[in-house]
Amino acid sequence: MVKAQKLLLVEDEEELVRIVQTYFRDEGYEVRIAFNGNEGLKVVRDFKPDVIVSDVKMGQMDGFEFFEALQKLPEFSKIPVLFLTIMDDRSSTERATQLGAAGYMTKPFDVEELHEKVKEILAAGP
Repeated sequence: MVKAQKLLLVEDEEELVRIVQTYFRDEGYEVRIAFNGNEGLKVVRDFKPDVIVSDVKMGQMDGFEFFEALQKLPEFSKIPVLFLTIMDDRSSTERATQLGAAGYMTKPFDVEELHEKVKEILAAGP
């Protein structure tokens, strides 16, 4: 039997969490949720996801800060991170690229497009 891909969603918008979580579980993924970057760092340690989808604008620790903190943890620094955010300004997309994000999508989004992007990232490997 094929091992389920593990996806961590770091997102503070509950309705979006419900939609993404339901869709990816239906597609056979094991999904965990964190509602901010601090929580995301804790979940990463226990869950060891294959891919992370993270919002940028969140309380406590934003997505960019979360990504930078993740990069400082050698055992987790290679986990690909896809940003999913309402921020479609050039400086945000450039920052994500400079940080080494695996991808950047803006809200509103199509959940099937998100799934295609996640599959591309996973297929590319570490």
